[in-house]
Amino acid sequence: MLADPNLWSGQLSDALESLGFHVDARTDLNDLFDSAQGVSPGLVVVAQEEPDVAVRAVRATRELHEAPIMVVMPRESDLIGSLDAGADDAVISRVDPAVFAARVRALLRRVQPGNNASNQTIVRDLVIDFETYQVTVAGEVVQLTPTEFRLLAVLAQQAGRVVDPRALLSAVHQHDYSERDAQNLVKVHIANLRRKLKDSRSQNPYILCVRGFGYMLERRGRIRENDPLASLIEDE
Repeated sequence: MLADPNLWSGQLSDALESLGFHVDARTDLNDLFDSAQGVSPGLVVVAQEEPDVAVRAVRATRELHEAPIMVVMPRESDLIGSLDAGADDAVISRVDPAVFAARVRALLRRVQPGNNASNQTIVRDLVIDFETYQVTVAGEVVQLTPTEFRLLAVLAQQAGRVVDPRALLSAVHQHDYSERDAQNLVKVHIANLRRKLKDSRSQNPYILCVRGFGYMLERRGRIRENDPLASLIEDE
């Protein structure tokens, strides 16, 4: 993301994180280009005083030219110039964060209909590929057992929602377990899965245990202040 602090806000960062994006904010074009080396970002956000200039530069960069571009523009009059320069969509900088998130979702549906992105779930640095059955964290392949992969896949399909152990295990094994058996089995598998994802040493783990309810794949980069779930989250 290329972000002028005068146009970009923490609320917009939160909106992107709620969609599963890891937000890497850069204020300089050269920094953005350096950070793009060897990566394929799912989205580029341009929040600049002269967005058309920045968009043209992004489109001219080999590593970025295929990425969808969302512009956060300072003035409504910048809309035509931004789109003509190659942006896929644009919003005014004072946009409501919920509207911004909805526009990003719509943009991703438009520019990536039915391609491999539909076979992947991306949550920050975690990528789950349902076609190759491969999981990577920060580009590093994570070796999972079939059961661990299926558990993670179920959580990914319900990302941001708590799944109780019985429903989670039944979805994996197509068998109805008792509540106690499900809790014990899932606890062991989740512990192994978190260890492999290095969640146990992370300040912002991917898999959360919500006491009394179940497990959740956390899409956000951090827990919000006064989050109602905060008091229920356990370390395992």
